Amino acid sequence: AGAEETGTTAGGDETGTSAKEGGEPILIKTHLAPLNARGESTGEVLSGSTIADSAFCAGGKFLDGPVKPPDRSVVRSFRCPGGTLTITFTSTPPGVKQRSDWEVVKGLGRFEGLSGGGRMRGVLEPGGEEGRETFTGTVTR
Repeated sequence: AGAEETGTTAGGDETGTSAKEGGEPILIKTHLAPLNARGESTGEVLSGSTIADSAFCAGGKFLDGPVKPPDRSVVRSFRCPGGTLTITFTSTPPGVKQRSDWEVVKGLGRFEGLSGGGRMRGVLEPGGEEGRETFTGTVTR
């Protein structure tokens, strides 16, 4: 298993102590579905999502809590095989490009003890009801 973990600090341009403490790059790609019957945002984690060199949440789904005014914060729970990862980010008003910092709030199961965050961006598909999002950053265990 040790050989699979080598190279997780590729790039070498990290500052601070996160690389020394086991910081791992994370990439989460999502498909945002149209609002469901209860007005909730849901979607799925897409293939190509990773933590370090391992797949992240293959076949997983997510559910957003209600957007909380006035700062438009969103709490999203990724429901994955073996655990749940909850993050928070800020939603933009309709018509504004979706870009935000994001942060881990809580991890359960295989994500327990995970912390970190990064940046996210989202793009609505034609029609404006569905979208794609990309979350990038660094997490530590």
